[in-house]
Amino acid sequence: MSNLFNEVRINKLVLKNRFIMSAAIGLREAEMFATLAKENVGLIISGGLETNEIANFEKIVRAVHANHGKIALQLVTSIGGRFGFDADPIAISVLHKDNPFFNPLVSYCSHHEATEKEIETIIDSYAESASIAKRIGADAVEIHSAHQSFLSQFLSPITNTRTDRWGGCIENRTRIHQEILSAIRVKVGDSFPILIKVGVEDALPDGLKFIDGLEIASRLAVGYDALEISMGLQDFSKLYATGDWSGTSMQRKNNCYRNWTREIKNQVSVPVIMTGGIRSFESIEEMMNNHEADLFGLCRPLIREPNLISRWKKNDRCPAKCVSCNQCITEIYMKGNSLECFLERKIKPQAG
Repeated sequence: MSNLFNEVRINKLVLKNRFIMSAAIGLREAEMFATLAKENVGLIISGGLETNEIANFEKIVRAVHANHGKIALQLVTSIGGRFGFDADPIAISVLHKDNPFFNPLVSYCSHHEATEKEIETIIDSYAESASIAKRIGADAVEIHSAHQSFLSQFLSPITNTRTDRWGGCIENRTRIHQEILSAIRVKVGDSFPILIKVGVEDALPDGLKFIDGLEIASRLAVGYDALEISMGLQDFSKLYATGDWSGTSMQRKNNCYRNWTREIKNQVSVPVIMTGGIRSFESIEEMMNNHEADLFGLCRPLIREPNLISRWKKNDRCPAKCVSCNQCITEIYMKGNSLECFLERKIKPQAG
């Protein structure tokens, strides 16, 4: 059997294989989590959870464990941020309308730069979230610092123009990540795994470049137990305007973050998770054998085929059926439907 099905460790956590279900926003059904665990996914990562949502995941954690799986809860802040809809939302820095990340669809004109006190509150909220996650039995937590997330905005020169200890050099821009790590450790101890999903390059002009993303990842690897490599800021304004995500090039290319992951893997000693457009068992095995990554994250392929890892384990090595149409994203964000493969739903027999 392939070495991909050998055990692997993240801190004290032992996973039965190297396959991970990467975070899927909108996935909240215990039945789906249980199915993924039963179908041999080594670690399931929830979609981003705010502090007040985490206790509600206890049923899901139990369902995963009942099916011999492991689950990490992905943590986000509920305070302010780029997509805050409060009257005066918190931002890392004040953005003007000519900023490439300024989204005219979001009422953001009255936002303010986060104060020291507000940043301290945000740090505390992550620690409290991790404490609750551990208390309800989660096997790990993952800090979300990729895509449009609040923490990702600290990393990007587009959204972080601060001149205090939270901005400027890379040490300052990663300070909040280190402070969050320290605060969580006080709550959960040294053996509880803390992962981080980090965007190492922006898809915007004048944004974060990989040369800095590599240094960021290297800094975060000193303390965090594993790194999941992803993209930073992107311009989704047209997608939100049209409500159709099917045309986006996001992750349409197979193994789209492979080069970033390989370079980071060569620089750090903690496990590195490759994600982004993974579809072929053979390419995953090649990347592992070449020491390009330690674990491999899939999301949309497992939405379409929850049994994909079991299928591969049984030597049916046909590629994932997912065609990266991104209609599952459209269904969640724009139509409020539950998370499932749009194409699979279309071919289901209709009742009646």
